[in-house]
Amino acid sequence: MQKQDTPFPVLFTPRLRLCAIESSHAERLHAVWTDPLVIEYLVLDPFTELRQSEEMIGLLQWLRPSGEGVRWAITLRSDGTVLGTCGFHNWKKEHGRAEMGYELDSRMWRQGFMSEAVFAALEYGFGTMELNRVEALVTEGNQRSRGFLEKAGFRLEGTLRQYEWARGRYQDQWMFSLLKEDRKGGQFTSVIDTPASL
Repeated sequence: MQKQDTPFPVLFTPRLRLCAIESSHAERLHAVWTDPLVIEYLVLDPFTELRQSEEMIGLLQWLRPSGEGVRWAITLRSDGTVLGTCGFHNWKKEHGRAEMGYELDSRMWRQGFMSEAVFAALEYGFGTMELNRVEALVTEGNQRSRGFLEKAGFRLEGTLRQYEWARGRYQDQWMFSLLKEDRKGGQFTSVIDTPASL
């Protein structure tokens, strides 16, 4: 169990600040999590009420105290605007692996923001968390996410057939992975504002 008084790791990139997800982020994240472009391939039934986003925030906030991962709010350094989230879940510390997840306000796509955020998170994962392997599950057909991961150095390992039940049917998932030994050197470096082990 994570000590509750351990500072949350805040990461910086040239344009972004990755910080703890707060309850005050609910309305902004609800707008992201209900954007049809963002949720098109998510294995999650679409949210219809703000309460559902508030509950999701609670689940993401619990990842770190429970030792299951860490999820950051992606915010602009310039004005604090929340753009989305990214981070790790399903952390298996004994095996040195975790799964990565992310989403970004569709109005901010194709501007390099997600690359900055994910490279910062990967640096933290392979460094502080001592991960050897980062996995990413992508719903089959999500070419945008596939292209992003491949550009980041992830490798497609195969298809997990009918792996997730969502939106009334079983969905196939692509399994991507990035190993510590084969990842590309990140073009963005992050600074941990509150250096503390996870």
